[in-house]
Amino acid sequence: MSDNPPKEPVKRRRGRPRQGTDAGDFNDDRPFVSSLARGMSILRAFRAEDRMLGTQVLAERTGLHKTTVSRLLGTLTKLGYLRYMPEYGKYAVSNQVLTLGFAVMGRFGFGELVRRRMEEIAAQGDCVVALSVRDKLDMMFVELIREPTAIYLSLNVGSRIPLAESAPGRAYLFAAPEKERDAVLTELAQYHGEAWSNGKEAALMSALERMRRQGHSDSFGEWKPDHNAIGIPLYDPLTGDIYTLSVGGNASILSPERLRREHLPKLLSATQDIAALGGGSL
Repeated sequence: MSDNPPKEPVKRRRGRPRQGTDAGDFNDDRPFVSSLARGMSILRAFRAEDRMLGTQVLAERTGLHKTTVSRLLGTLTKLGYLRYMPEYGKYAVSNQVLTLGFAVMGRFGFGELVRRRMEEIAAQGDCVVALSVRDKLDMMFVELIREPTAIYLSLNVGSRIPLAESAPGRAYLFAAPEKERDAVLTELAQYHGEAWSNGKEAALMSALERMRRQGHSDSFGEWKPDHNAIGIPLYDPLTGDIYTLSVGGNASILSPERLRREHLPKLLSATQDIAALGGGSL
């Protein structure tokens, strides 16, 4: 008989990785597939304003060797997520990428309910209503609704806005788990350099404290001098992933008082309806 005591069983973490995770966040029993990560970095390198991208630009944006990028482009093209445009020698994102998003937005009627609520808010006047997710140090719009009279800043689905200065970004950071928030703050400090210690960090911390007191985020002339916005976090009823719902527009039309008086009640009501979607059994 061995004198060694029996080993404790390995405890496995359940659930899905949160947004913003990387290889170091996984236990040893949850393998990190580097080739898959590199392939995803290719897709993430495409921005809303990009019609097509070549191998060189993609290598620069991802930090990958051109040979690796070429192999990944071939695989993603065969899978249907990219289209090769031979007349330009470049690649474009195909509509197959949309199937990934529709699988998420279709759950529980989540997307339909959010869009309906966004349309109700946008109908109130000259504002832009946005549903956003975090993409590294930006927030990316995955749904955007506005009246024709509210065309402002050329924002579209897929547009990105800065995390630290925007109402969606501040709402996200407030709602994020502490470990993720701390990691993002460290990245923001590295990205902004001296500007971080010369005011950007203090402005963000003040904004997060205001959200704790008032229940919604705000950005009044901080992202763009003539832009005001407020935002709140939403949670996916199945995974708990964080979205943000925000209302913004021209500061000369949408004062902080008007945003809070007319739009904030509808934002808060939307969160209650979304939360109710997850009440049923799976």
